[in-house]
Amino acid sequence: MNNKFFILAIMLMAMNITAFGQRKFSKISAADFATPAEAADTTVDAVFIYEIGETRFTANAVRFTMETYVKARVHILTEEGREYANKTLTYRYSSKNGNDDNDRIEDVEAAAYNLVNGKVVKTNMPGKYVFKEKVNDNYMRLKFTVPEVKVGTIIEYSYMISTPRCTELPTWYIQKNEPVRYSYYRATIPEWYNYHIESRGYKEIKGESTPATIHLPTIGAAAINAKQYVLEAENLRPFKGENFIFCMDDYMQRVDFELISVNSIELGIFKNYSQTWNDVRDFLRETGEYSKHLRIKNPYAQEMAALDMEGKPVSAKASQIFALLKSKLKWDKTYSLGSNNPLKAVKEGKGSNADLNFIFMAMLRDVGIKCTPLLMRARSNGRLPMTYASIDKLNTFIVAIADDNGALLFADCSADYGDVNVLPINMLAEGVLYEPTLPTNMASQPTRGEIYDLSGIGGNVSDARIDAFVSADGSLTGQRIYKRYGEDALLYKNKYHEYEDSLSMIESKEKSLECKISKFTVKNVEGTGRLADERIQFTKELVADGGRIYVNPLIFPDEKTNHFTKAERLLPIEFPYLQSTKVTTYLRIPEGYVLESMPENQQIVMDGYLSASISFEMNGNVLVTKYVSDVDNTFIPSDDYGKLQEYWGNLLKINSIMVSLKKE
Repeated sequence: MNNKFFILAIMLMAMNITAFGQRKFSKISAADFATPAEAADTTVDAVFIYEIGETRFTANAVRFTMETYVKARVHILTEEGREYANKTLTYRYSSKNGNDDNDRIEDVEAAAYNLVNGKVVKTNMPGKYVFKEKVNDNYMRLKFTVPEVKVGTIIEYSYMISTPRCTELPTWYIQKNEPVRYSYYRATIPEWYNYHIESRGYKEIKGESTPATIHLPTIGAAAINAKQYVLEAENLRPFKGENFIFCMDDYMQRVDFELISVNSIELGIFKNYSQTWNDVRDFLRETGEYSKHLRIKNPYAQEMAALDMEGKPVSAKASQIFALLKSKLKWDKTYSLGSNNPLKAVKEGKGSNADLNFIFMAMLRDVGIKCTPLLMRARSNGRLPMTYASIDKLNTFIVAIADDNGALLFADCSADYGDVNVLPINMLAEGVLYEPTLPTNMASQPTRGEIYDLSGIGGNVSDARIDAFVSADGSLTGQRIYKRYGEDALLYKNKYHEYEDSLSMIESKEKSLECKISKFTVKNVEGTGRLADERIQFTKELVADGGRIYVNPLIFPDEKTNHFTKAERLLPIEFPYLQSTKVTTYLRIPEGYVLESMPENQQIVMDGYLSASISFEMNGNVLVTKYVSDVDNTFIPSDDYGKLQEYWGNLLKINSIMVSLKKE
């Protein structure tokens, strides 16, 4: 099944789908407690028998209120599944606002049903099991716990959330981490509100749009025209997390509502909420104060004057300036789309990535380097919408830099050990240029509409050289020189600084490499830069038997884990970044021994995605092995999962090749 996103054009589907209504569910009986078929899957902890939601509008003399009702019935199957009896709801609330300006949660009801001596016993949830807590100045959290819940219990709960923000229809999550037998959502919306509706997930959803009427006598009209949107789905398989996915929310079955416009003659409101990326830019230019922040003066002009940048290309200059800024300012571990005052970070010595990036751009402009923000949605927050622009979907920005040929380079000052085109992995995501005319090189055009996908940034290489000697007693001694570039270097440096001391790092490395390390040195692990250099001297015990010594010519295999063992996969595979791994080993055979047989050279390819090769050559008494593994595409559709499994199996075989050294 293809996992690509699709658009649910509900307004156009009404003619093609017969009308349907919410399914009715009977009272819980003893038969409902039978072990469900879904329990055959040992990963299933509960079954959502149904989840039903409805959004509708009410009004008083001065305003509209949007109310969303939710009701669910869940069968608990395991001890872990009992967690579904604990429900948390977060809503907007500020003590500075009046009651009419805050969200409310009302009509909270819940009950547990247990089968006792063949009879259904219902336990209602008392009010003391419902409580509220403050999250921050703008949000509250309501929690409730259904009592008397054990394995086999069926619970029901319902609640209503009301909000004065009638433009923000809630996202309806049709899929859950557990099986959902039936999901139904209905929204009856005044015709004044026009929404764009987008569905995400792996399976198309039934939907329809029909004319309706809303009775709102409090605003002086007996009824107003409306549209009723209805979504219905059945037998949804559980959404289970899988490896090699950055944002699970991208693939969970759901429907998002984005307001396009409000047009009401009755209320005298005519407002367009539909945004283009130019609208987003205009908003940031004025309301977000980008116009002001992009004119700040370079606070480190004097320090920059001491840098030797004469005659160097833009990439080298930008790297030097990046290193200077990172030596002056610390990242405060926060990401932001805007800044109150970037220069405040200079006084305090730290700031958000937005603060630092604004200062970085001022430094670049000071030496004539063209640059602009790349407005971003961090990878862990999901992809940008496919069909519309929205400032709400953005949460930060990085810096786009035009090189000498008009092609784009990228940098983000949250990367403590990064560099130009060496970004935090979470920033290898999608973004839109604030100044779209910055690139003049056709090689730096957007990948989708106006959207740039930074997952394709290359230059990420791990290059290892190993010189090793096999002793006649079956031991191996040697040295490995390992150079990492780009993202590989950034990850290594981040990991290096996580260890308490070098001893703990050496112990961890000895365990993973299955060897003893007698000497360990590193270079270029402090500060910024594209390179990290590690050197170890090691000993390793080999298998010796009957006059033969067995050794893997790679010494340290590049891949040892099969990540793709499941029989099938619904979700695509997302590798973190483009990467090339190179390993060259020189294995010296001891005197009195010969290589029993030369292994065959091998090459495997998954066209357009992955490739690997290994070759062997004897040079005197030294076996030279050259291994290369490349990730050429970070996104592999689930349709190609079978090909990936076959490729990965062959990759593991290459990495596990053994040669035999025979005593003469």
